[in-house]
Amino acid sequence: MMTDKEISQDQVNQLIEDASYLQDEADAMQYVIDNIPYNESAPGKRSIAELLLLIDHAQTSYFRPILEAAVDNKRPTHLENFTHFEESFEVEEEVEDIQKVLRKISKHRAGLVNAIKNISLIDWETVVYKDKKQLLLFAFAQKMIRFERAKLKEIANQVMIFGKEQENKREIEQRRKRQNQENSADNNS
Repeated sequence: MMTDKEISQDQVNQLIEDASYLQDEADAMQYVIDNIPYNESAPGKRSIAELLLLIDHAQTSYFRPILEAAVDNKRPTHLENFTHFEESFEVEEEVEDIQKVLRKISKHRAGLVNAIKNISLIDWETVVYKDKKQLLLFAFAQKMIRFERAKLKEIANQVMIFGKEQENKREIEQRRKRQNQENSADNNS
């Protein structure tokens, strides 16, 4: 069953570019992540490491299998037949090697981008079902991108907060040193 919405090659190219963004971000994070307390989290929030693991889990256990099923199967794809990644996501312990997590995300994303590139233009118009509502496969892929962007924004906010905390600590330490120097100069006079 088709809808009246046609997907253009430009839209698919933009989707591929947007999907590649996660790989670029994971590669870029490898250079700064070691200086960040990536296992620490604010109350009620996930840590940076947990957010990265969630993104990877979502792409490997939910988004990619659904994309592949919708294209490969002749029967309709129903999202409720797949366990939602939020329900199946678990973190047992702190991340020991964040670099390994980032490399894994990058590798998995490269595979997903290649899978996306191999989906024909007409297949992007395939309908998947979410609780009996129709959703174009293309729109489903866009949901994946929006989810990832939201999580990357959360990570960026945590990095920014950590940076401000570090800056405040440095300023306090500098003030303390100046005060100590002034006090010892007063004591020496």
